This record gives sequence, C-alpha cells and structure tokens, in this order.
Amino acid sequence: MKRIFHPGGSIVTGSDLADAVMRYAEALSNRRETDVVDIPVISDDGSPGRAQFLIGSASQLVSVTSADVLAELTETATTEALHRKVTRRGRPSSSAWAGAVVGSPQFDEFDY
Repeated sequence: MKRIFHPGGSIVTGSDLADAVMRYAEALSNRRETDVVDIPVISDDGSPGRAQFLIGSASQLVSVTSADVLAELTETATTEALHRKVTRRGRPSSSAWAGAVVGSPQFDEFDY
C-alpha cells in the first residue's frame, strides 16, 4: 500500500495504483495538461472508498509506502487505464521515474 500526499491531505491506495497515478501526473506535466483521476482508496476507518483529484502540471504529489493497511488494494482496470493514458498520443512520459526501488528512503527518513 502507498499513501499519496497532496496539498489537501493524503489518501491510502494500492501500490500499483499509486505508481500509476504518479506516472500519469508526470506525463500530464510534460504535456502541460491536467486531468481528474478517480481511484479506490482506504479511508481512515479502514473502509473502502474512492477519491477524485486533479493532477497535472501543477501537481504536488508525494507517494510513500504505507503500513496503515495490511491488505493490498488493487483495481486492475483503473491501473491499466492510467497506464494507457500515460502513452496517449504516442508520447510516453520520461523514463526518469520508474517507481521506488526496494530500500529507497521513506518519507519520515528525510530531515525537513
């Protein structure tokens, strides 16, 4: 599971979903476009829900591994749809971001 932090707070979703959102946000930023994404989330009380938020060139998102929920949240159709949107019009996002590697620093390891 991963927690996506945004200017208004944060949401917990599946790791693949969070990675797909981050890649799509990067692609939109490169194209100077925006879009609203709708993804499944786990609410603070552990119940399932959905979140819709605007991503694109002005997105300020941070995705970190979350131990809040034990069961991984998946929604294959949404993940695949986001991946397809990344390469829309034949323009893939940069290959600079490919998701967090195992052992990469976590959000709370940085000194702010």
